[in-house]
Amino acid sequence: MTLLGKALEKIATLHSAATRRALALAEELLAPAGPIPRSAVERLLRRALRNGGWRLLTREQQALLYAAAHAEAKVYRAPQLLSLLRAIWVRVEQATARGKAVVAALAHLAARGTALPVSAARRMLSRLVALGLQLLHHPILGMSGA
Repeated sequence: MTLLGKALEKIATLHSAATRRALALAEELLAPAGPIPRSAVERLLRRALRNGGWRLLTREQQALLYAAAHAEAKVYRAPQLLSLLRAIWVRVEQATARGKAVVAALAHLAARGTALPVSAARRMLSRLVALGLQLLHHPILGMSGA
């Protein structure tokens, strides 16, 4: 394998690891913590139908979201259900410009080796959105570090 091939392989490995870390942190940032009220699930369903996030969900996720939005429960507390709803939440949020921007900013920071705790990321969410939008609109400038 040539030197260029090894370098490209190393870059691809770093990129995929950074993207995985960014998605894990984005789930903690974008999805609600603690019990989720049914009214929030209803708003999520409406947002998914409105912005195209519905088509990003699998059939099972669509069925779960629809059922949770129309169930008689007031608040969802079951840990398994909460993890599934949070995963759906992040998928729907990734269909929005805000969600794409947050994931792009977190992936950029992770690729540069910047460790960002969740509490700090929550405080600077608007800055993450601004950085992510800049990276999405000017990817070459964002990759050069300028």
